[in-house]
Amino acid sequence: MEIRRILVSFDPDGFSADLAQCAIQLAQRFQAELVGFAAAMPWPVTAGLDYTGAAAPVYAEQLADLERRFTALEGQFRASLPAGLKAVWRQMVEVPERGLIATGRSIDLVLLGPGPDHGLIRQVDPGSVVLSLGRPVLITGTGAKEVAADRIVVGWKDTREARRAVVDALPFLKSASSVMVCAVEEGDFAAAKLSLQDALEWMKSHGINATGDIVPKENDEFAATLEKARIDFRADLTVTGAYGHSRMREWLLGGMTRELLELPTSNRFMAN
Repeated sequence: MEIRRILVSFDPDGFSADLAQCAIQLAQRFQAELVGFAAAMPWPVTAGLDYTGAAAPVYAEQLADLERRFTALEGQFRASLPAGLKAVWRQMVEVPERGLIATGRSIDLVLLGPGPDHGLIRQVDPGSVVLSLGRPVLITGTGAKEVAADRIVVGWKDTREARRAVVDALPFLKSASSVMVCAVEEGDFAAAKLSLQDALEWMKSHGINATGDIVPKENDEFAATLEKARIDFRADLTVTGAYGHSRMREWLLGGMTRELLELPTSNRFMAN
């Protein structure tokens, strides 16, 4: 896989210079085109008990306000671009994740920031995007100004999602100086060891400088285990598959994807 088009999604309620800088750095690194993107819907408006029809002008004003915000975002996005970087701008009056998923059919990598929670009509839901996009998603950590990805931790489990993630992450893995593959022990040590060895051999066949280990689970949480491994390894990117179980089950019972999405201390590369 090659990364030729990177989409960076901005919050319509505020431009993130840090997120823009991360996106620019990645676009330069992979000599990729950068697609700035923003989408949102007006807040729901009701007519009121007297049915005076006041909702229509309020809704129209909200649409006009969104257009002003989109125009301002585009201006800030273009002003942040260095000379010579190929870039385009896309905006939609649409549920953000729905618009992003539609736009994502022509994208190789989607970049999201942690961002405040403005609700589903104003902000992309990373979990829904990862699950439905069909492309890898990189979610930056709080305060991140770059994604160096020189040292990477891979959360490995012998699942379709984890296999997909390491394939999608090849451009990052091949350019990293060091990769640590962590398999979290779940009771069958022999099977985990064999799976880990096969994963390491596959990575090395692609020229990746990878080592690996089977690590005990921290406090019965996968995300905490991977985060500890990342800190110990001094990595700034964690690569994992996403939603090996149904999303509903993860929200009800917990799971690695949900835990990682709720732990925005590092850059996370996810694929499903």
